[in-house]
Amino acid sequence: MKLSKKVLAAMSAATLIMTAGIFTSCGEDDDEEGAITGSNNNYTLSYTNESTTDTYRCYNSTTTKHRGAMAVITLNKDGTSGSGAAMGFIWDLHETGTTTTAASADITRAVSSKPRTLCVVAFANNNGTIRPYVSRFTNVYDLQAKNFGTDGVTVNGETQKAVETEYVGWTSTSIDKDTTRKLTADENGNYVMTVNVYAEQNDDETYTGGYVVDVYNGAYTKEQINAETDAPDTLCSTKISADDLGYTAGSKPTQQYNAVYANVYSSSSASGTWQYLDTYSADEVVED
Repeated sequence: MKLSKKVLAAMSAATLIMTAGIFTSCGEDDDEEGAITGSNNNYTLSYTNESTTDTYRCYNSTTTKHRGAMAVITLNKDGTSGSGAAMGFIWDLHETGTTTTAASADITRAVSSKPRTLCVVAFANNNGTIRPYVSRFTNVYDLQAKNFGTDGVTVNGETQKAVETEYVGWTSTSIDKDTTRKLTADENGNYVMTVNVYAEQNDDETYTGGYVVDVYNGAYTKEQINAETDAPDTLCSTKISADDLGYTAGSKPTQQYNAVYANVYSSSSASGTWQYLDTYSADEVVED
């Protein structure tokens, strides 16, 4: 996997936050075709998938760790054709389990030496309807595999299958079968989704160890999302518990990596953007 590093030793974390506003930076990425460009708070998707059979999957993570984020994700009408793309935001991305003995010779691109865990909130094209979904995946060795590897990938001669837990589904057979939940195009024909993923707190402001995931139809500012009197167009709101995440109930979830990702469908083009409005609890710069 390709890794971009930032030399920022002379700057403290506090200075970074003060000068950059929201410092996320460019971290790890798997994107052989360069479909995703950008850094810090803004990323762009621009890609034409000429394959008639395969979906092109790509992602780009941050170098600093966070507890979720607030972001606006846009799939543009201009530059998008065919089935377009699934676009989303990954959080709680981290390695788990036992290191494998070697990289697999059966997968041409690099795979993680350890299985990973991640959560994702995204939208995808379901027979012409753009619908949001929220899931958690464990035992992920290849972030570019179909559905993060739930069908299985070969690692050191053995098949490893990722495990998905759905919280909000996007198909009629999903655990959440609300087929009325969908994104509607804005006045320019773009599909825009604002997401807010944050550590859940009790009424007394103690932490539960889990996350809340709020998904809105359209573009909203940080101020609009945080204002109690505002009424954004909420598509769904769900929670992922400390028990599901493997964290301690009553404490903050552990800071982990964020990432933007996209799946550009076969014989399709996609143009879009990600804009971070806020990243929560960014710690000091992490250099792997």
